[in-house]
Amino acid sequence: MECVLDEELLANIKCSDQEEEDEDGERMEVEEQLPPVDSTVLSASFNGDDSDPLQEAACNFPWIFEDSDMLINEDQLADVVLKKEDSARPAAQKRGRGRPPNNTGNYTSPCGQLWSVTRSPDISVDDLPLLGQQACGKGPARTVSNAVEAWMLLFDDEMLRSLLRHINEQMRKRRTATSVQRPLDVVELRAFLGLSYLCGVFRNARHNGPLDELWTLELGNAIFRASMSLARFESISECLAGNFGWSEGQKLWQRLIINCRSYYGCSSWLAVDETFCVVAKSRMTLCCDARTLYMANAVVSRNQRCPDKDVEQLICDFKTTGRNVTLGSRYLSLTQCEQLAQRQISSLGKLEANSPHWPRQWPTESPLFAGSSKLIPLDGDAVFCCGLSSQVDAVKAYEQTSEACQQFHELSQRFSTAHATPAPLRKQINPFLQLLHFVLNAAAVNAWILLRLSPKGDDAMDQRDFQRQLGLFLTQQRLQRRLQRRSTSTSLVMRLQICEILGQSSQRLLSEATGEAKLTHRVGVLTPTR
Repeated sequence: MECVLDEELLANIKCSDQEEEDEDGERMEVEEQLPPVDSTVLSASFNGDDSDPLQEAACNFPWIFEDSDMLINEDQLADVVLKKEDSARPAAQKRGRGRPPNNTGNYTSPCGQLWSVTRSPDISVDDLPLLGQQACGKGPARTVSNAVEAWMLLFDDEMLRSLLRHINEQMRKRRTATSVQRPLDVVELRAFLGLSYLCGVFRNARHNGPLDELWTLELGNAIFRASMSLARFESISECLAGNFGWSEGQKLWQRLIINCRSYYGCSSWLAVDETFCVVAKSRMTLCCDARTLYMANAVVSRNQRCPDKDVEQLICDFKTTGRNVTLGSRYLSLTQCEQLAQRQISSLGKLEANSPHWPRQWPTESPLFAGSSKLIPLDGDAVFCCGLSSQVDAVKAYEQTSEACQQFHELSQRFSTAHATPAPLRKQINPFLQLLHFVLNAAAVNAWILLRLSPKGDDAMDQRDFQRQLGLFLTQQRLQRRLQRRSTSTSLVMRLQICEILGQSSQRLLSEATGEAKLTHRVGVLTPTR
């Protein structure tokens, strides 16, 4: 994949091939000096048959929770072992007269589901093994070292070309005899997207000022004025708000989903739930990694869909992988959970008291069982689990994972690129523009997670700093072009500001300006431009 920046611009963040060769040479010399490792130690520390090169976890990544947080304590584990031993023993036959007790420990739900206080010995239930997958980047995502490299994996060149084609098509349609706009190129498009990300950074407060304030000298920022004029920025936004169909937005969305699935390996804990959809008259369902909040899959649809089909589509990559999925209330189906358990996927969810599967007259004092499913009382409702390992505390696991999709949505809206929408366009309902903003936001959040998981990335980088760096990187090539071109529209003051933004020396510009001024004021000397 091509890099969006020149080699000069990435010289401070990338090592040259020669440096890598030197490092490899030094590493080989050090390895030759080290004593041989004992084979017993080597076999204890690494097992070639059991290791998975895609399951190397980042040591210092700030996980939302640890796997150990889900396990039951020693006292609870002892109780579980005793209960299993008791259930394995044959029940003693009761002798004597009298009627059988009215309360047999069985409860029936309105839909006909039978629940019991004891698991039936006739049903063989094998819990899935203890979960142990680690979240990690896959392929090129394992070596990303800066914000733009991670972002380019998710918002790739094909998506940029598609966006560029639509914008230029709208510009041609808007062309008149009095107003002619130059076509947009990919460098200027990246700069536009970079400024959109920076608008999300600078305009994320509850009470924001107008968009044009960012281009002012008093309250604005030099990078906005240096990258492009406000009129050009608003013109590109108006072109994006053109008559693009829903199908065009879906193509962009599907491409993002493919990339998100391709460059990330999920942990053991997944969550599937419906979130607020920024696109009008649409429904959005997310599948997120609960340990990192990475969006692993998603569905956006305008039509009413079957919840079971949504779940099947969202977790299609994880069948027979021994993971757990926490389902939202709309997607919790006991029949489907039993089927998932047969495919080595355990499930969690919250069964509400008004659910048709809720057992009648249940005092909610002790757990209930039905096949491989289990109900655990919790604050008037119940935690439902199916196929989960007996060493995992189902209530803790549900509390830690149930809000993952909502948390991802909050992250995607925290520094939203929707703040870059000009005021006249905010009053319009434009599905394509709304979906584009969510695509940009989701790509930024997922790229931020990929960078922190990478061994070459900074695991302590916060979200705002990542998006700020991403915006700066995307505008650098445009700034470099304006600096190198001698244009009357780019004043000396603006070129000096560009040098300051890029971190380059302005001495050459000042020397050239001084020489030109001397030539201009000399009597009898004609400059080549005259």
